[in-house]
Amino acid sequence: MDLLQLEHFLAVVDEGSFTRAAERVYRTQSAISQSIKKLEETVGTPLFARDAPELCLTPSGRLLADYARRMVRVRDEAMRSLEDLKRLVAGSVSVAAHESAAVYLLPGPLRSYLQMHPEIKVGIYRSRIEEIPRQVLDREVDIGFVKEEPIFRELNCVQIHSDRMVLIGSPAHPLASRSRVHLRDLAREHFVLHHQCATTTQRILQLFEQNGSRCKIAAELWSFENVKQFVREQVGFAVVPRICVQQELTDGTLAEVPLPELDMPRPTRMIHCDQRYLSDAARAFIEIVKRFTWEVTPLPRRVRAKVALHPSAESPA
Repeated sequence: MDLLQLEHFLAVVDEGSFTRAAERVYRTQSAISQSIKKLEETVGTPLFARDAPELCLTPSGRLLADYARRMVRVRDEAMRSLEDLKRLVAGSVSVAAHESAAVYLLPGPLRSYLQMHPEIKVGIYRSRIEEIPRQVLDREVDIGFVKEEPIFRELNCVQIHSDRMVLIGSPAHPLASRSRVHLRDLAREHFVLHHQCATTTQRILQLFEQNGSRCKIAAELWSFENVKQFVREQVGFAVVPRICVQQELTDGTLAEVPLPELDMPRPTRMIHCDQRYLSDAARAFIEIVKRFTWEVTPLPRRVRAKVALHPSAESPA
């Protein structure tokens, strides 16, 4: 049994005639008769009572007609849905990203994407960075955002953003007014760390060890927003991606403290499987991210001057 046979069957049912059914589906009458005969052989029972004055269905024919209409309807719905996917008026995209990408990088491209494709549902899931390549490879998500190139050769990888780690402190701290500090100046200071940034934490600890001192950890927190709040409250200093603190550096609620020993680039890479097997919605999202340009907000001179002139001012709320 195939859908073409069912369509021929329904045409005969609706038209009440093999001749009119053949005209409706642009086939010969003999072709329609053969199609119905094969269908009856497949189901193992007559579908039309041929001894009646007018063409009428048998009980089996009436039952099959109901199922046939549903099957053809589902086929048509599937074709329309597939066409909607191609035209990007339906569908979804799933993205796994580490925190700084999910919170600070993706809102811009996502806004542009939804302006172009408002009907597409986009799910952005924060994941542990070491788990993201496997999630993409196993097709749990369409696209991933990571820092390092994945070990899986099956994944496509492109760097989409370059950032660096910076030392931040409260503007009220005396060190915030200095043009630069060194690790020896931080020997007595406390640090606030992000508990999921194991690589960054390890690098910071190594820097202190190489300088013959030990990093004093005041707290390990679960998000950069929490880290920034603790720094504003003068709990300690922190090392964070610069993109996470652009707004705070601009409005003066946090201060970037130049530390020459801190040389930690932080790239963000987008990974995905072969685009031939991704949805049109996912491919469109990838292209928008590739073309997107993130603005890097410099610290205004007036904010620098304010920090330099008032090193002992109270930290803003």
